[in-house]
Order: sequence, then structure tokens, then C-alpha cells
Amino acid sequence: MRFLKLPFFLFFSFIFLGVMPLSASNAEDVLQKSKAWFKTGTSWSLDFDVKVYPAGSPDVSQQKGSLLVGEKNKFRLSVSGITFISDGVSLWQWNIEQRQVLIKSIEDLSSALHPSELLFKYLNCRAISVREEQWKKKKVYVLTLDPAKYGDQFKAMEVWLSAKDYSPVRLFTVDHIDNASQYEISNLKIVKKTTLADFTFKSSKEIDEVDMR
Repeated sequence: MRFLKLPFFLFFSFIFLGVMPLSASNAEDVLQKSKAWFKTGTSWSLDFDVKVYPAGSPDVSQQKGSLLVGEKNKFRLSVSGITFISDGVSLWQWNIEQRQVLIKSIEDLSSALHPSELLFKYLNCRAISVREEQWKKKKVYVLTLDPAKYGDQFKAMEVWLSAKDYSPVRLFTVDHIDNASQYEISNLKIVKKTTLADFTFKSSKEIDEVDMR
């Protein structure tokens, strides 16, 4: 048995461990409420912890970071040693230790680069079932989703939503070669006001700029 088969089975087997899933109509209702939560704002900030379980390997990679998402492809993504900043037109890749920033055009990059393209993809999926669980001593709704819209990327997807406001707290995906990714989301909140400065890189003489546009 390959390493990832066990976590994948355990993750989805909660359905059969005395936790009765609710109906599909209830699942869709929960998903619609999560969509409604996001419609209450246009910008969000969050912290995340992602673990990637490669198929057939005991190795697990982990990365923590923070994300600020704005309108029209604007974002600021910070992970260990690197910050990505986009104003919707240009992308700055700031390598902090090297004191170097690469500047690229958003048009030349894959849309998958935008971090929200993964974290919020569940909003575009169909809800199959929902069940109630406890997550960090709080009630959550666990939605099993149909990732058919992203069939070239995933074969399974689940999202865990806060029972309080239906915001996401955890996301689990499996691709077609059984690589699994688990995202834990914390401190997610709606940002009432952002400025262009939040999504542009402030340069200085000490930083080497390489313009690749």
C-alpha cells in the first residue's frame, strides 16, 4: 500500500464511522452559505499551513504563510524567504535573503499562480454531501465536493467550513496520481479597506530589480 492511500482513506472514511452525512440538498445549502459569506467583502486576509503528501513517498513537505487577497488579481503572498505581490498587472517576486526582486507580467503567468485559485476553488464545485464534525473544539461542516470542473487537476476535494459563519478552515485535495494536499486556514477575515500600496512592491537602492516584463 502506498503511503498516501492510507491518509486518503482515513480522511474520507469518517462518513462511515458513525457520522451520518446529511442530504445533498443540505450540502448545497451549506455551500451557498459559504458563497454568501465571501460576497460580504471584496478583500480577505488569512494565514495558512499547507502539507503536501507525495504519492508513494513517506516524505511530507510543509509550508506556512500569509495571504492578502484583493479585487482583480491583486494579492500579497508571503512564505518563508519569499513574498509575491501582484497589483493585477505586474507580479513582484521578492527574494528577501538575496535582496532581489523579479518583476513579471501577470499576462505571461498561469492563472494557477494566484493563491486564491486553489484556496477558494471549492466555491466553484458542486456539493455532494455534508457531515458535522468537531475541529479544534468547534463545530464544522465537512463538504465532499465534485471537482469535475477541475478534473484535469483533482479527483477528490473536501472543505471544512466553520459552523458559525461558513468560512473555510481546512481544504483537502487529491490529484490524479494520488498526491494529497491539506491546507489549514486561520485568522481568515474580511478586510474592509485596502490601498494600492498593499499590492505594490516598495523598492529601495539596496534591492536588485530584474524586470522581466
